[in-house]
Amino acid sequence: MAKRVKPAEIRRRLSNDLISLSQILERNTSAVVLNADVLKSSANQCLQDHGKFWEYQVAGLQLQVIAPQNVLPKGAGKVLNLTIDLDLCGFCDEELEHSFKKLILKVRIENEDRSSMCSWHFDQHIFDEVDESIEAHPLYHFQHGGHEMKELADSLGKVLLLPAPRMASPPMEAILCIDFLLSNFAGNEWKNLRNDATYVKLLQEAQFRLWKPYVERLATWWAKGPKSSAPILELWPHLA
Repeated sequence: MAKRVKPAEIRRRLSNDLISLSQILERNTSAVVLNADVLKSSANQCLQDHGKFWEYQVAGLQLQVIAPQNVLPKGAGKVLNLTIDLDLCGFCDEELEHSFKKLILKVRIENEDRSSMCSWHFDQHIFDEVDESIEAHPLYHFQHGGHEMKELADSLGKVLLLPAPRMASPPMEAILCIDFLLSNFAGNEWKNLRNDATYVKLLQEAQFRLWKPYVERLATWWAKGPKSSAPILELWPHLA
């Protein structure tokens, strides 16, 4: 039987990872990630004793990137500003199938003069007995829009924003979230980071902790023999 890791050790490891991530981003992506030092505040939050939980927030991490091709409206400009807010609470137990008690990611994207805006929302769906919705709710999912867009509700023109579709995705924490956003909005910096051995190690460890159990659990859907379908369908309710 594997030795159980103490909660304080898990918090310390997460804190050290956030400090390392902050230093790597400051060294390699300072032209894109404008305030990587906010991760040091997140690292301090990790060290606080929350019983069987660990917690941290990444508040207002700022990215400034070149606007991709085919952005609409066409006069939006050549630069985009991304604001990232991440709120996490997890269990200090590495044997649990569900790592998180709370996972909320908000990404606000604005053009340079802030005349146009969109947002994405990623979170963990909370299943409870009173949830009567019949639409698919993957446990971890992306949605376009979200609460950030409500302030524009009266000025959307012909744009229609819906809570669906919810797109299933593996869970993310700080390094996985930042890597995902850089891969979509700052490809050169993202590729350069893959040459930083410390960054790759942090990324691999996060993927091992969060993505490996997620993928392995999904894969059991096609395994031979008896299986319990309910937990797997929580991850990806479209499976048949």
